[in-house]
Amino acid sequence: SIELAVGSDRYDDNTFRDGGWRYVRGLPVSVMPDGYRDYITCSAGEWSVAKNVYAAMRTGWFSCRTACYLAAGRPAVVQDTGWTKTLPSDAGCLAFDTEDEAAAKLDAILADYGRHREAAYDFAREHLAADRVLPPMLEAIGNLAS
Repeated sequence: SIELAVGSDRYDDNTFRDGGWRYVRGLPVSVMPDGYRDYITCSAGEWSVAKNVYAAMRTGWFSCRTACYLAAGRPAVVQDTGWTKTLPSDAGCLAFDTEDEAAAKLDAILADYGRHREAAYDFAREHLAADRVLPPMLEAIGNLAS
C-alpha cells in the first residue's frame, strides 16, 4: 500500500485515516539523516507529484528526495517536469503526466520489482553520482570564468 509522508500540520490525522490512507508525519522522519535514510530504505519506492509550477513550466526539476530513493535502489514513479528530455524513463525511474499513467507505472514496477530496484540504483549511479555530475559541471564553470 502507499503511505503518504505529510509535511503539513494543516491536516488532522483523521483526514487521511478516513480516506483510507496510511500516512506518517514528514518532519519526524526527515529531521535527522539516520531517520531519513531508514525511512527511504524501508520503503519499496517513491511516488511523487511535483508542484504545479514545475510541471506547468516544464523546468526539468528533479527532486533530491527522488535521487535518495534511487541511490538506495528504490524505484521511483515521479511526475514529468521535463526531466525526461535529458534523463531516461524506462526502468527504475518512471515518469508520468496523468493519474492513469502513474497507476500504470506503479503496476509496471510491481510486476517486475527486482529489475526496477536494480535499475533504480543503476540510474542513480549513471546520472546522479557526484563523480559523474561534478566534473563536467566544474569544467563548464571554469570555461565560463575564462
